[in-house]
Amino acid sequence: MMVTRQEEKGELEAVFSSATFAKSQNLARLLKYLCGKYFEGHANDLKEFSIGVEALGRLADFDPTSDSIVRVDLHRLREKLKRYYETEGLHDPVVIVLKPGNYAPQFLARSEVEAQGPPLETAFSHGTAEALPAEVGQPGLVNPPEPASPLPRRVMAWFATWHGRTSARFLVPTLAFILLIAFGVLVLWRSKLVSSQLLGPMVARLGGREVAAGADSGQEVRILAGYSKQSFIDRRGKVWQGDQYFKGGEPFATEQQTITRTLDPTIYRQSRVGEFLYDIPLKNGVYEMRLYFAETQFGPTTFAGGGESSRIFNIDMNGKPLLVDFDIYTSAGGSNVAYERVYKDVAPASDGYLHLKFRASSREKPLLNAMEIVPGTPGKLQPIRVVARDDSYTDHAGRIWSPDRYFLHGRLTSHTGLVQNTPDPDLYSAERFGNFDYAIPVAAGTYGVTLRFAETYFGALNSGLGGRGSRVFDVYCNGVTLLRSFDIFKEAGGANRALDKTFHGLDPNAQGLLKLSFVPKENYAQVNAIEVVDESE
Repeated sequence: MMVTRQEEKGELEAVFSSATFAKSQNLARLLKYLCGKYFEGHANDLKEFSIGVEALGRLADFDPTSDSIVRVDLHRLREKLKRYYETEGLHDPVVIVLKPGNYAPQFLARSEVEAQGPPLETAFSHGTAEALPAEVGQPGLVNPPEPASPLPRRVMAWFATWHGRTSARFLVPTLAFILLIAFGVLVLWRSKLVSSQLLGPMVARLGGREVAAGADSGQEVRILAGYSKQSFIDRRGKVWQGDQYFKGGEPFATEQQTITRTLDPTIYRQSRVGEFLYDIPLKNGVYEMRLYFAETQFGPTTFAGGGESSRIFNIDMNGKPLLVDFDIYTSAGGSNVAYERVYKDVAPASDGYLHLKFRASSREKPLLNAMEIVPGTPGKLQPIRVVARDDSYTDHAGRIWSPDRYFLHGRLTSHTGLVQNTPDPDLYSAERFGNFDYAIPVAAGTYGVTLRFAETYFGALNSGLGGRGSRVFDVYCNGVTLLRSFDIFKEAGGANRALDKTFHGLDPNAQGLLKLSFVPKENYAQVNAIEVVDESE
């Protein structure tokens, strides 16, 4: 029996509304997160780290090897689902299955589940179980894994039978022959290992430590300056490496917890300061580069005080000036504000390295929080797509929209109304509302911006009731009016209808930002998603 998507979502709603899950909000939130990824087509991307941070509220430095919260809660969730299907959900035609060792949920017809063995036992116990801490299983023990296949037992049974039927004079030479084969396999494996070590990437000593020169050549490079840990995964699911390829300077960390315009403050809580340089191995080609900054030391609300002109420095790329008399505070618009400087058409020097030099100008030491270098397109910046929600979204065309970022003020919320007039209704299911703005960093050039709207709060069938005239607001880009007295309900022809507004020929300001301001006139301004496309000739 084939389970439809409508039946899957209906079963999930039945589970959420049950008495079994009524007092288990944490487990309900975990199940909602897992199923949300499944419905988005990202179930295979589920990892213990992302579950801990995005579903269970762990901080960005969450370490699954020392914190077993994900395994513990998944075990409890399986037990809770089993209890539900043995009581309230006894007659549900569809069963939500979370097999041990797999984070992706399955929606199976009950008849299919029961055909596999005793009801529910197979569905919730088949496969390799995780090693759980003592408080979940028996004291001091872990749940042992089941054999993946019955083959080893059959081999042992065959050997016992063979041994009983064969005389001892054949046993010794046979065992010797088996050992000889095993020895040969071991020698071959060792030779391949040594060969790979000898012929692998060349090792260079950069930044006071050995790194594989060119190990990431042609790939995406993300480095957290001053970061001592091996790696970090951001809200987009991108992996950042610890500091490498540097020479000079010293790491600096801040205890500042709040960094605005970002959902990944970890990127800005450490830095490299002083006079330093980076020599980054890259294959020949065109790249786009983002340099990440936040002024956490100077500002009227910091211990050091100051603000504008407190830190001014220069940056050179491949021996040529990239930024002159750069002031993070002024460019970002304040202290503890995430800021990116973006460049396209970046290429390595003739020696195969991208050289970045940070040198003092008139005041204080240069600073860098992070850098990101990804393959680019000549003359064009890759499109920037942001959706007003906490997690990423892949649309019907396979384009990835990153979680909400670059914003200041406003709040996120979501509504249940099904949005029409679009192949991607989930792109309009959440919104940022209030009096807010987005400062989107871009390279020099001309851009087109598409703002995506849907009125899912006001309307006869929505929770806000009302209709035309209930929400009216203005939108500006770097002070230029894009929309005046804009009424989504009126222009879309009703509630729960997608409405996209595209604007061309927009130029970034002197700080390299497209600053989109949403200013309310009646009730709150709102937006569901933003897309920026490079239109430079």
